[in-house]
This record gives sequence, structure tokens and C-alpha cells, in this order.
Amino acid sequence: MAMAGSESDEALIARIASGDKAAMKLLYDRLSDALYRFLQTRIRDPFEAADLMQETFLEVWRGAGRFEGRSSARTWIYGIARNRTIDRLRRSGREILSEPDDTIADDSPDPEALAEAASDAEKVRHCMEGLSEAHRSAIELAFFQDLPYREIAEIEGVPAGTVKTRILNAKQLLKRCLAAFMRYR
Repeated sequence: MAMAGSESDEALIARIASGDKAAMKLLYDRLSDALYRFLQTRIRDPFEAADLMQETFLEVWRGAGRFEGRSSARTWIYGIARNRTIDRLRRSGREILSEPDDTIADDSPDPEALAEAASDAEKVRHCMEGLSEAHRSAIELAFFQDLPYREIAEIEGVPAGTVKTRILNAKQLLKRCLAAFMRYR
């Protein structure tokens, strides 16, 4: 048997489907911080994000037997979280997603260059907060969760081309915001 820390998310889901609480704890410990950040970028309320995270993991516990493996376990879980967030936002009458702006050209530097140019984490956080929910989520999933565009598209329920456009637009907006900080150094 593989060591618990090296067991795949998919293997943990299979164990959870059979009622294995230890597998659920391992999966929670592995994914909860990243899932919380993902939810925070969408809902912008720490208490609601924590509540949605718990709802998501409860749905994973209840629905693990329905996981078919057509996507990665992480994509499946993030999809559950996204759907729960959309439901909550609809119930409260808040905006769900903004449309991407396809007119902005991508002449922005790569994410590593952006991070170097703005070494102060507070500046980066400020600029990330200025992005639309769709842009923040795309950047979070691509660069902080290291998910491929295909999986982000599944999570977001949009075509992969839309994900690419959102990331290109978000990078341009981040570049502009961070450049403004650099001018006032």
C-alpha cells in the first residue's frame, strides 16, 4: 500500500466512497487551503468562503461514489465548489461572473516577472483585489494552484479559449496596476 501522503486524490476519493474517514481527512488536509483561497477569490467573504468549503467537502463525502474519473479529482472538487458558489451568489442576488474583454492584447510579462517586479506581497494582493472575479479566479487556478487551462475550463464551466483570454487580460491588468506602484516608488 502506498504511503498516505503519496496516495493520489483519485485513490482517496475511492476510499472515501467506501466510507473511509481517514481518507477524507487526508484529502481535506491536502486541498483545504487551496480550495479556501479559490472560494475567497469568488465570494470575497472569509466566513462565507469557509462555509462553502465545508459544504463542498460534505458533498465530496456524500458523493464520492458518483465520481467517475472523467476529470481529475481536484477538478471535480473545484467544480463542486464553483457550483455551490454560483448557487449562493444567485440566491443572494450578487453578480456571478463578468465577461472577458477580448480586445486587450497580451504584451504582458510572465507571472514570475510580475512577482519579481512587485516584491511587496501587499501590492500584489491589492492588484489582485482589483481584478474581476473571473480574472482573479483564472489567475489563482493557473498560477497559484498550477492547474492546466483544460482543467480550469472544466471548473469554471467555460471553453478553454475563454480561460486563456481571461488569463491574458488579467495579466495585462496586473501589469498596469503593478506598473503604477513602480512609478510611485
